[in-house]
Amino acid sequence: MKYLYLIIYITIGWFLGITAAQAQHQIVTGRLVLENGNHEEPLSYANVAVFRLPDTLLVKGVVTDTSGHFCLDFKRKSKIGYLLRASFTGCVPLLKVLDEVGDTIRLGTLRMHDEALRLSEVVVTAPLKPMEQKGDTTIYNVAAFPTPEGSYLEALVRRIPGLSYDSKSGEMKFNGYPIRQITVNGKDFFRGNKDVVLENLPVRFVSQLKVYDKPTEQEKITGMKSNEKNYVLDLQTKREFNGTLLANIEAGYGTHKRRDLNGRMMRFKENGDNFMVSARSTNRNSTTADEDNISNSVNLNVSKNVKEGLSLSGNVNYMYNRDGGQSGTYSEQYLSSGNQYLLSENDQLGKNQNTNGRFDMNWDISKQTTLIFSAMGGYGDDESRNESRTATFNAPLDADTKAPFAHIDEIGREMWINDNRQQTLGRGKRFNYDLRLELVQKIGTKGDFLSLDVNHTYQKNRQHAYTLSSIDYYQLQNVSGGDSLYYQNQYRHTPQSSMNDEVRLGYTHAFTKKSHIQFSYGLENDYERLDGMTYDLSRRETGHFVLGALPEGYEVDEVDSLRTRSHSRTLGHNLSFRYNYTDEVWGMVASVDMTPQRRSIEQATGEHYADTVVRSVEWRSQLSFSYQKDGRFFVLSYNGNTSQPRLEDMMAPTDYSSPLYIRRSNPHLRPSYRHSMHAIFNNFQKGFMASLMWNQTFNAVTRATYYDRETGGRETLPVNINGNWGIMGNGYYDKRIKQFHVNINASGGYDRNVSLINEDGTRNSRSVTGATTLSSNVRLAYLPSWGNIDLTGTWTFYQSKNSLQNRNTYTRNYTCGIESSVNLPFHFMVSTDAGYVFRSGTGMDGKSDNELLWNLKISWKFLKERRGELSVYWADILSQRKSFTRYASATAFSERYEEQLRGYAMVSFIYRFERMK
Repeated sequence: MKYLYLIIYITIGWFLGITAAQAQHQIVTGRLVLENGNHEEPLSYANVAVFRLPDTLLVKGVVTDTSGHFCLDFKRKSKIGYLLRASFTGCVPLLKVLDEVGDTIRLGTLRMHDEALRLSEVVVTAPLKPMEQKGDTTIYNVAAFPTPEGSYLEALVRRIPGLSYDSKSGEMKFNGYPIRQITVNGKDFFRGNKDVVLENLPVRFVSQLKVYDKPTEQEKITGMKSNEKNYVLDLQTKREFNGTLLANIEAGYGTHKRRDLNGRMMRFKENGDNFMVSARSTNRNSTTADEDNISNSVNLNVSKNVKEGLSLSGNVNYMYNRDGGQSGTYSEQYLSSGNQYLLSENDQLGKNQNTNGRFDMNWDISKQTTLIFSAMGGYGDDESRNESRTATFNAPLDADTKAPFAHIDEIGREMWINDNRQQTLGRGKRFNYDLRLELVQKIGTKGDFLSLDVNHTYQKNRQHAYTLSSIDYYQLQNVSGGDSLYYQNQYRHTPQSSMNDEVRLGYTHAFTKKSHIQFSYGLENDYERLDGMTYDLSRRETGHFVLGALPEGYEVDEVDSLRTRSHSRTLGHNLSFRYNYTDEVWGMVASVDMTPQRRSIEQATGEHYADTVVRSVEWRSQLSFSYQKDGRFFVLSYNGNTSQPRLEDMMAPTDYSSPLYIRRSNPHLRPSYRHSMHAIFNNFQKGFMASLMWNQTFNAVTRATYYDRETGGRETLPVNINGNWGIMGNGYYDKRIKQFHVNINASGGYDRNVSLINEDGTRNSRSVTGATTLSSNVRLAYLPSWGNIDLTGTWTFYQSKNSLQNRNTYTRNYTCGIESSVNLPFHFMVSTDAGYVFRSGTGMDGKSDNELLWNLKISWKFLKERRGELSVYWADILSQRKSFTRYASATAFSERYEEQLRGYAMVSFIYRFERMK
């Protein structure tokens, strides 16, 4: 570590020395706004240029950012005058002589005026453009998308072409790409809380929505951009609402113990001084049958602009979740000599709580030096309980996953292989933190940069697992000739920890403004520790045994042969080369990373000890080309990388918690290599997107399965295997025609998964499963100012085919639905949605598996300024909700059913408060 600190000290000294040598350049900063009466609006992407006098020769030019700020540096010659000119379409050009000679000229706020103000006798009116494209930024004018009175941002988003939001999953997309962050007036805010702003920010507060690909801080500074999209939704608020305090409180209660208590308070300012605090306790969206499920959370978000160039932001979150439910599963295990069939039912309960926080600092120490610091950490604990019954058979069954064991007595004894009743309890505590420091120094005037990145990460996890099980073996006889019975009472303790230290030094050279090259060297040190102790408590049981309560003196029951100690240390040197070319139309990114590693692995299992040193080289490569013009975007990329096996796969202690499902590790695993190609075409203006992706993995790590046909037990071992690949395509179309909005999405893919199966202990058979997935979705929406009417149709097809028994299964789901909301007189609103799901496929009974889901909500706004809202919500009116899931792997095909809560009603009251500055 002393070498890491030495590198840091030397580099910081170098940075400070370089900073002092850059004083001969003059820097001009300021902010452009449009003055409109008593209001001012920032001018984004306005042109700012410096000209030499008296010949008005252009020296340098820039454009303003999303909040109107600009920073322009140029080399000033003595005895020569300079003129700054700012221009923006529709505005009177602004001219200012730069007669100051200091290192930095701070012009402050420069106000521009609408050119139409000079035409006192001419009035020109034109419809407001709904959408504008400026560079890679799409701007939506909110006034062009009328929404019902009192609407919130969620209602606006559904009216804007290209944007979509799923309130159930919290996923928001722009032309098929995920939106990863929501900012306010260009400032970082609402990190991880998209649903809060979309469901609580009034539309009337917002003047524009901007969607753009946000570069990382280092990408923004150095100009080394990637072709990966990191879309951000930026909310431009109206000036009259600057500093407004928003608050709301909601209380709701219903049948089946449905409840929802939440409160929020938020304030945001144009300069980036924002805060939000929220708390919620709810099971409103929980659909599982356990009525005691609950989700509690408390969140605090703060951002602050301390001064120009220095901004701070942070958040603290607490979460508690209780999730319980009942499920049934039917599975077909692929074998070459005849498949096995499995039935199981589970009653599970999980509880977890977590406290985490994050702090970020961005500091422009000077115009040449930027410091970025982030710290995050968390602490949590969890508990899971599961009571299950699983039975294995040697012949196919006519079973219902809703009640797998309802007719179990009708199955002949000759078909049974085993019957396992098991209780498990798991408890764990976890702690982690991550510290990162990034320093970027500009060198010279051409755009060269030196960067230093230091990162430290630590994780600790302690797991306690208790297992109580009894297994009847029907094909294995005991000494008296009857069925064999196995009983187990076991406790396992597996503490685990890891630590990572990394320091990286990079140099970026600009050949031109469009062409950059970057070299970097990184030194990384990893440490992983995984221990395991197993205790056999079967002999110590007296009377009634309580799962999770360890008897006094249990330490003497440790199974020495199962005690495992595994340590791993990895020292890696990362050498990276990257080339980037970007202009207004074309872009190219090429990179190669090479990481020589030395990995020392120490393992002790029982009386066996091994100390191994492994040397390897990891490679990572990328090549991508992009084209962007007139709202059209195309990218073709290739990615390839090697990856070392996980320590858990190589050295984890053998898991004997169930004799029917034994998991082993494999110290002889080799590195894997995965490569992929991705092509995307997007026409933002016409709302069309198409993509195609292909991937293949060499030496993929999969789990080989060893079957015991007498017991039905399985023992799995990680192995390397070839033959895994997949291909997927997607098409997307989104169009708004006046008050109508059309959205069409279609996708399809094929995955090939390979595994090894051994049934006789001598010969491995390759099990190959090919899975085909097709889906399409059509949405037609009518969006008048009084509400909305949406018609939807969805079709999905899933087929899997296995090579061992030539087994072919398929599933088809059809869904058609309607969703509508209407604003009525006297401030009433009625919203309803209904969807019919038709299922068909191998072994499916359409009549019992189909469902019609119908939900209804009636709300009334009252009190002063309609701040109060009383609502009644009736979910699943016909009580038909079901949850079926089908999936296939290289070794099995399974169907799972989870019991659902059906038909509940809920009454809620919301009070919203606004206090304008």
